Amino acid sequence: MSVMFSAHNSASAAVAPTPELLKVVAVLCQASQGKVPLLNALRETALAIGADVISISRVDLSCEKGSAKVLSADVRHQRPSSSGSFDFCVAPAVCGVNMKRAKSGSAWFGSMNDFADHARLSELYKNRRLSESVSILLERQNGVSDFLELHFCRPISSALANALTLMGPVLSDCWKKRSLGRFSETQLVNARRKSVRTEVKEILSMENPCRLSRAEYRVCLLLARGLNNNALLSELSISISTLRTHLRNIYIKTGTSSQTELIHDLLTPIVNPKPASAGGAYVA
Repeated sequence: MSVMFSAHNSASAAVAPTPELLKVVAVLCQASQGKVPLLNALRETALAIGADVISISRVDLSCEKGSAKVLSADVRHQRPSSSGSFDFCVAPAVCGVNMKRAKSGSAWFGSMNDFADHARLSELYKNRRLSESVSILLERQNGVSDFLELHFCRPISSALANALTLMGPVLSDCWKKRSLGRFSETQLVNARRKSVRTEVKEILSMENPCRLSRAEYRVCLLLARGLNNNALLSELSISISTLRTHLRNIYIKTGTSSQTELIHDLLTPIVNPKPASAGGAYVA
C-alpha cells in the first residue's frame, strides 16, 4: 500500500474556504461545546461539503489493528439497507505506518485502490459505491486518536481537498477544547435511541407508539409532509410558543433532541431488526 499523506502539496496557501466550509467550522465548534447535538452537526457538515457519510472515529493505537469506536451519520442511506451501518474507521488503512506519528490537523486521503489489503473495508466501499475518503486527525492523547472522516461517492475535487487541508488545524483546535465526554456521551445516547427505535413502529403509524396527543400527532404529520414552522403556525392556527411546547413534548416522547432529528426519524421507516450477534465490537 502506498503512503498517502496528503496535505495536497499542490495546494496554494492563498486558497480560501468557501462560506459553506466556514459554516462547517462554526457548527462543529458549537457541537464540541455542547451547544449543538454532535450527530446533527455531523449531518450538517456532510450536507454542506457534499459528503455521503461522515464520522468521528476513536482509534485505540495500543491494539495491533487499531480497534475503533465510530459515531457516524449516513446522509445518503436514510433507511436501513443490506449494506449495513457504517461502523468503520479508514484512518489505519489510509495512514498506514504513519498512523502513530501523524500531526494533529493533518488530512489524509485514500481511495478504493488503497484498501485492497482490507477485505471488510473494501467490501463496504463497494457496497456503498464510495470513491474517496479523507481522515483528519483531530487529536491524539494517551494512545487514542480521534479522526473526523468524510466519505464521498465521487472523486474529491482539488478545491475541496485544499480547503479541507487548510481547515484541519482549525477543526483540531476546536476538538481539543471540547467539553469532556462529548464523544462518549453521544455514542451512548445514540446506541440507546437505536435500541428503543427497534422496539417500536414508525412514529406516525396507526398504533401511535409514542403516545402523541392529537395536536402533537398533527405537528409530526405536517413536518413529515415538508411544512416549515411558519406553515405549521398558519395551518394549525397556533402561536409560536404553543408550537415550541408541542415540539418539546414530541422530543421527549420520541427520544429525539431537535427538529432536524425528529424529521429524520419521521422520514425513516422502521424494519424488523435482525438479532444482534454476540460480541459485536467495532473494528477498524
